[in-house]
Amino acid sequence: MRRLFFRIALIVLTGLAGVAHAELVVVVNARSGVAAMTRNEVINVFFGRNRQFFNGIEAMPVDLDDAHPKRAQFYKMLVGKDLSEINAYWSRQVFTGRMQAPPRLASTEEVIKWVAANPGGIGFVELSRADARVRVVYELKR
Repeated sequence: MRRLFFRIALIVLTGLAGVAHAELVVVVNARSGVAAMTRNEVINVFFGRNRQFFNGIEAMPVDLDDAHPKRAQFYKMLVGKDLSEINAYWSRQVFTGRMQAPPRLASTEEVIKWVAANPGGIGFVELSRADARVRVVYELKR
């Protein structure tokens, strides 16, 4: 009986940790003057269609490396596309000379540091990682 209780508790706790861990948010520099963004605004910035925020500050998106599992989750939740489709999009943009892909960083802590250091910085992280250096402007919903 005791063994069954511990197994059930482990399953429940593992499930709850996965749910809390999965919530992604878009963050900007805390001093950017941007308080909130719509899904379309986020898409347009991350795909290079909008290069400025509404207040005229240059938007400087930053991405995570392909190896980081949150990158795939972010684009699947934001636009319903997998990483091969996202990478193909950026390959076309670079090949035609239209624009460069956002820089890619290895961790969410690096993303937060980069966003905090650049007035127009914008990136995505787990909600639990966002702190006073950045402002949450959009929450991705499942």
